[in-house]
Amino acid sequence: MNRIPTLIFASVATIALAGCAGSSDSRELTQKMVEYECGPGGEQPLTVQYTFQGTEALSARVVHMNQAVEMVRVTSNHADMVANTFRGAGYTWTTGAFDIDNVEDVDGDMLTQAAPVGAAQSGNYGTVSDRYAGTHGGQTGVVGTVLLRDCRVS
Repeated sequence: MNRIPTLIFASVATIALAGCAGSSDSRELTQKMVEYECGPGGEQPLTVQYTFQGTEALSARVVHMNQAVEMVRVTSNHADMVANTFRGAGYTWTTGAFDIDNVEDVDGDMLTQAAPVGAAQSGNYGTVSDRYAGTHGGQTGVVGTVLLRDCRVS
């Protein structure tokens, strides 16, 4: 697997830990593991280990089909107010909005994998529309192949 996502995660963790020296509980790092059942019948398992600083999620380690993917939380847009989005290594994981107190009660939305337009193969659920992928009118870009959706806390 790529070393870049691991290095990004390690950098985020190191910076967060450096800021914790002599600070209050709001700077403390905590991890919580959540098990999801995805798909119409809940037949596809997904495990996510979230890292929190205080009550806010910083990152997610998503384990799907025996592959772990390190992702960081995306907070650069207003979508973060109604949901959580984590990205890393070409994958995106979205959930409902949660914090450390209710993470075990909030369902996931979908796990997608980026693929170049034209190279995207239909997974179990097809592809995310190009309006989300930034492609229009035959231009090249990236489409997200939906790997899992409708993920419910088990």
